[in-house]
Amino acid sequence: MSVDTPAPIIVAERHASVLLLTLNRPRQANALNSELAAALERHVELLERGDDTRALVIIGSGEKAFCAGADIHELADLDEDTARTRMRRVQDLFRRLELLPVPVIAAVNGYALGGGLELAMACDLRVAGRSARFGQPEILLGNIPGWAGTQRLPRLVGLGTANELIFTGQQIGADEAHRIGLVNRVVADDQILSTAMALADQLAAKSPAALSGAKRAIHIGLDKGLSEGQLVEADAVAACCQTDMQRQLVADFLNKRAARTA
Repeated sequence: MSVDTPAPIIVAERHASVLLLTLNRPRQANALNSELAAALERHVELLERGDDTRALVIIGSGEKAFCAGADIHELADLDEDTARTRMRRVQDLFRRLELLPVPVIAAVNGYALGGGLELAMACDLRVAGRSARFGQPEILLGNIPGWAGTQRLPRLVGLGTANELIFTGQQIGADEAHRIGLVNRVVADDQILSTAMALADQLAAKSPAALSGAKRAIHIGLDKGLSEGQLVEADAVAACCQTDMQRQLVADFLNKRAARTA
């Protein structure tokens, strides 16, 4: 008698140097519960240690949702200390995801609400399907975004727009999300994954030292200000100058220019 093996809560697939992670709770609209957060944390830990991964894509299983937010069943009747601890754990997880040395792309299919939007915002780039929906609806349940939505949303769309979205809990469509700078690209629903993977392949071909250096400089500048960001930027340029890839690309550029002027 065979026993069915439960499907993994995150499906990991490697495509050359690109890692694809699929959040796999389609019946719950891929809502982020403790089990799903722990699984994502394990993948982040592996990427922090370093392997052959040059880009990461995250998508939700099914057509309904990228991630519809936190699992509300786990948020009911929390005492103050437990609520704070749970918020801090996922805040830390999303920050670690954001600071991974490789580019991270959210392929947004369907709903990205609450914690789902916060997850997407922790990624470097967002590719959305035409039918995708975005919002921070926590206010409708008498609460506020708890996984850094109050911090990342204003950085992406500006203070006034972020205030409106957080204070009203309204949802917006993909085209509006693109207009305000919340997503980078909007494509047909059946092209979400292929577009995100093509973008990941494009980035994976770039210098790993340059990409990781750029990410670090950007985030240090945002967190600590212009002066600190400039120092990290200069260090990153110096490090890139020592790589074989940079030297070869510069040599190729100079040889092509010399050939054109000869």
